[in-house]
Amino acid sequence: MSAEEAGEALSRLAVLHHGALYGYCRRRLGRDADANDALQETFLRAHKYWGSLDQSRDARKWLFGIAHNVCVEVARSRARHVTLEELPEGGEAPSATSEALERIAHEERMVHIRRELERMPDKARRILELRFFGQMDSKDIAALEGMTETSVRVTVHRALESLREKLGRKLGQEPDEATGSTRQP
Repeated sequence: MSAEEAGEALSRLAVLHHGALYGYCRRRLGRDADANDALQETFLRAHKYWGSLDQSRDARKWLFGIAHNVCVEVARSRARHVTLEELPEGGEAPSATSEALERIAHEERMVHIRRELERMPDKARRILELRFFGQMDSKDIAALEGMTETSVRVTVHRALESLREKLGRKLGQEPDEATGSTRQP
């Protein structure tokens, strides 16, 4: 593959996977600026190492592997803690309307969810992030993590159940109310 063809292929991948990669980086790092920096570094590394990509390998998984490594490096170098000021960006002062009250309740739930995610074992948290923020399916996660699809699905299920239980206790609600789930028993 020529350098021009490689550049075009990488550009197509960037367009196809930009949103999912950004979502993954944003979730891992917590701030838009950090996510954008990590995404840029991911594509720079992908360009640099494009020649080493085994053409039989799924390029999407390869990109997520790079993004994961970049996010780990950024998080380690920063060694930061999520603060309330960083979560989530509201933009407007809350008013006494029911919509504003719902938004505040949602933001409070998100603070609790993020804290509980940070307390999860690394592997479970990483798998949830890939699944929900990276928009990857069980097959892709299994290949990336060196697991079976069944193990990935079990890990996702157990992690979500644990999250529901912990959030329910924290918020004084039934587990499904804590996460906003509409699941019926």
